[in-house]
Amino acid sequence: MHTALHPEHVIHAYQRERPSITRLIHEAQWAHYQLTYALEHHPDSDRVPALRRHKFLHLGALYDVLTLRTQDPDLYEAARDHGELLRAADGLDLADHPRNGLDHLRTQYGLLHGHPRGATRYTPPLASPAPRRQLPIHRAGPWLLHEMCDTYAWAALGRSSQFPSIDVESEQRRHLIIRGLLLDWAASATPADTATATAAARAGHALRTLDSRPALNDLDACAYLWDAFRNLDDQDEDDDPHPQDCAGGCAGDGELLAVLTWEHHGDGIYTAVHQEPIACLRTVAIHTTDCPTCEGHGYTYTPGYRELCLDGRAPEDSQAPSTTPQVG
Repeated sequence: MHTALHPEHVIHAYQRERPSITRLIHEAQWAHYQLTYALEHHPDSDRVPALRRHKFLHLGALYDVLTLRTQDPDLYEAARDHGELLRAADGLDLADHPRNGLDHLRTQYGLLHGHPRGATRYTPPLASPAPRRQLPIHRAGPWLLHEMCDTYAWAALGRSSQFPSIDVESEQRRHLIIRGLLLDWAASATPADTATATAAARAGHALRTLDSRPALNDLDACAYLWDAFRNLDDQDEDDDPHPQDCAGGCAGDGELLAVLTWEHHGDGIYTAVHQEPIACLRTVAIHTTDCPTCEGHGYTYTPGYRELCLDGRAPEDSQAPSTTPQVG
């Protein structure tokens, strides 16, 4: 048996498969692209449920491995949520094993690659548990992963004449920056992972080449990624960031992870199938009764699905709310 070098190797599925961070990123963003493409071009296709499951599995595995490395609580919640979504997609009831979404995620990842007992834990041969590695920006880890996957998908979709308004070069640059940040964050949490550190530096060098800047050493190239993101992202230019005890519930991130899409199974039964970060309004959010999109119901409906309406979100004290509770 190989000696575990990285924090994620305490989990049997990851210890046996040894996926690199670069590989996990490629798998997650490809799964996101496949689902986005299908929803844009063939939303009624029989393949959509399988593609959703594919995304839950691969994006969930990336969330899980990054959680084990960074000990980031937001990533942990996202990994657990993706595990629960995967359980639902696989038709498991509350009493079915594994009952824990993370265990199901790890089991399925292991089985995908021929490793049974994927959720089994090993006693880590490390001197101490990995310390928490906090992001040096205002954005939360799940927001970054979503942006990385989304910019990858739209940079590809934007090459089609069907989406003439997409600025492909801008999406590609944004994707390069965010992917580089995630690689650098993962590498900084596990110094033994020199391959991920090298991949992060390559992203920094590629960005400087794209920006017609002179070459730097690897450390400064990675620092350039962080500076480029701060110049690019409005949240990091905000002089009034959300407090840790923000009344909107974002814990200072300025974003809330919300379920946006539910699948309808008949008889008023819905299961969550898609979630994304949404803006925190610094207080409890309600849905306005005069919303032109949903007429105050808080949801819109398409065949087989229910969507959360975001157009009528407003701070609690701005108007009398509708009777429909809203996230954030």
